[in-house]
Amino acid sequence: MTFKEYITGLGFQENPFQHTNADKEKDYLSKYFIQPDYFEDVWGDIDSPVSNIIYAPRGGGKTAQRLMIEERALQHDNVLTITYTNHDLTSFKTASDVTLLYHLEYLNRLMLLAFFDRLNSLDDFRYMFEFSNSERQYIYKLCRIYLYETPASFPKQAINSLKTISDRAVDVWNKFKTPISEIIKKITKAKGLEVDISKIDLDKKLKMSHKDNFDNIRQLLNRLGLTTIYVLIDKVDEQSLTGNDPKASYDLIADLIKDLELLETPGMAFKFFLWDKLEPFCARFARPDRVFSYKLEWKSADLQEMLNERLSAYSDGNVGNAKALFHELKSLGRVILFSELSPRDCIRICNRILSEQFKLDKESRKLFAWSTNVAIDLFSKEKVQELIDNRGNLSHLSKVNSASFTIEELVSSKVAADSAAIRNIIRPWQTAGWLQKIGLVNRRNKRAVNEYAFIDIRFARYACNSISLDDFISKYVKKCTTENCKKISYRAFDKREYVCVNCGTSL
Repeated sequence: MTFKEYITGLGFQENPFQHTNADKEKDYLSKYFIQPDYFEDVWGDIDSPVSNIIYAPRGGGKTAQRLMIEERALQHDNVLTITYTNHDLTSFKTASDVTLLYHLEYLNRLMLLAFFDRLNSLDDFRYMFEFSNSERQYIYKLCRIYLYETPASFPKQAINSLKTISDRAVDVWNKFKTPISEIIKKITKAKGLEVDISKIDLDKKLKMSHKDNFDNIRQLLNRLGLTTIYVLIDKVDEQSLTGNDPKASYDLIADLIKDLELLETPGMAFKFFLWDKLEPFCARFARPDRVFSYKLEWKSADLQEMLNERLSAYSDGNVGNAKALFHELKSLGRVILFSELSPRDCIRICNRILSEQFKLDKESRKLFAWSTNVAIDLFSKEKVQELIDNRGNLSHLSKVNSASFTIEELVSSKVAADSAAIRNIIRPWQTAGWLQKIGLVNRRNKRAVNEYAFIDIRFARYACNSISLDDFISKYVKKCTTENCKKISYRAFDKREYVCVNCGTSL
């Protein structure tokens, strides 16, 4: 039996967990997308659009939201979306070298391209009569600046940024097989005035006025019926100069997100879909009092609903409930627990479970607890190793052997030689937000010492790798019993008594 046959036997057309990036699932996304509470606020009023920021952890659904805004915009003939995700940063050494001029030049290029795309689509638009001779000359001068000598990467960027281009009838436009100047010549000829922008003189003064040009191109688009423009900024932490560095990711868009005049341009809205690690920088250097922000947060019920809808979409409605896929309900609960409420990690765990189940019992039409446990342990190890690239630090983590501890306890268990060494070991875990100080431990005839606990269950599991997953959960994991809290804590419950850090209830 092949893996594809196994997936088919479970009732799916294809593996529902093979992709963790929403860009790869455009055909299915609208069928399983779960709208956050504030999605309508982000979409806003297209007659009076406003800029805002959406924060979420990596894998938290930022791109899915952006794609759904793109899809919704296609239902409105007067709305243009510019997806701002691809950057050619080869001329910069660091992200902090990127200035507002770079962004304006890039956006002007895309907006001007959108202008001609729109013009080409309006069969009955009388270009010669709607725009005066001086206005047409200005347009051609803009073309000479922004579209005559474009970077080699621009055609691909344009197709990805202006989603409607690939749907147009002009094949030469669709595939960019000829220079853009030839495309403009073709379109203007069809409208009664053939223009070769290669013969237009470069207006150096105009070239220095990117911000004025930005607003003027916006007004030109308005006159073609595109009265609302959404600029969707995403994937800033996935560029060549940003990577895993929140500060560098912020630096890439710093000049853009701080320019209130630009962000409050009439008829335009900038939607920033940002990694939540950028929030401190935006709060400090930008203007959160003028540009509203929203946080994308998932609850367990949301993740289960997402899984249900996802399974239904990939099975054409045959599998509508994730509970039906698992042999034991607790396995589904563990998937959600070890995902740390991340949709991407939830999907990754499920994909790993399918692989383990297929490897050990491909005839089964259920996902059993043993395959779930093996998959969760493998995923936890993989996740921690992705986040900690220091092999020595990983080795120390694997020796902790508890979900909570004091520095003195780690010295006693020989994780390191002395307290100073332990502090150096755990400091990166605290800084990254995987470990937190939870209180003091009193000692007889000695001063009290700080106690620490893991916040991320994958790290707690990695630290307690010598016992089975069942024993780990039984020994170190408890949920608060208060109805309005339900927070899950990871502690050495066999050593001490604890209270919930959220509500103070005894655990």
